[in-house]
Amino acid sequence: MKRLFLFCILAVGYNAISQNLKVSEEILDELKTVTLHTELDTFTLQVKYPKDYNPEKSYNVFLGLSGGNQSLKVVNYCYAAWFRSGYFNDYFTIMPVVDRDTINFKSFTNEEVKDLLNGISKEFNTKPNWLIAGTSNGGEAALNFVEVDPYRFAGVIVAPGKLGDKIIPTETWQHLKVIFAYGEKDDKEWYASAKEDVKRLKKKVKEVHLIKMEGQGHILTIAYNADKLYDPYFLKK
Repeated sequence: MKRLFLFCILAVGYNAISQNLKVSEEILDELKTVTLHTELDTFTLQVKYPKDYNPEKSYNVFLGLSGGNQSLKVVNYCYAAWFRSGYFNDYFTIMPVVDRDTINFKSFTNEEVKDLLNGISKEFNTKPNWLIAGTSNGGEAALNFVEVDPYRFAGVIVAPGKLGDKIIPTETWQHLKVIFAYGEKDDKEWYASAKEDVKRLKKKVKEVHLIKMEGQGHILTIAYNADKLYDPYFLKK
């Protein structure tokens, strides 16, 4: 019952912000909309191309999975608040959009996950060792994507997100850097879950970090410095 109640609260919260999401035109102008045709489906992607993009070169990939209904409005906001970081200036920043009510990336099957990832690889000239991040059910989706195809990724950042009972990390996760982040003002269940997941992963992955996003709730403000989410991945100890 508690889990159902939390789901309802989050759904209402994201639906509320989807009515009032405001992202400046300056930020939106950084993104290009790409239609991706895969073997199984067709996807809309919001993409920020690398600085001084050269189609003859290969680039790193940062894959961002948004929360809520993963609509275009929500994806654009999640880019502005979560996924827009100076660390990714030389990356493809790729964010899939849900444009129909029948799908959510959190519920993707193994086949659907591989289809989307392989489609991205064919569409863009990418390097190996991608990064993936997600927020809320996008965070849960990100961890599921890693479970399905762990060797495609070098790291996963969820802010927030949870492993849940279905995801069972194995030795295939040993190379990964993992970051769990939670909002200081968010529901305590997210902190408790992140703390437990860090314990579960300590002996399973290369590195695992727990980050408190000070002053933030479940939904980050655009003013929040998103670099803080990614510092443990990029900065040496």
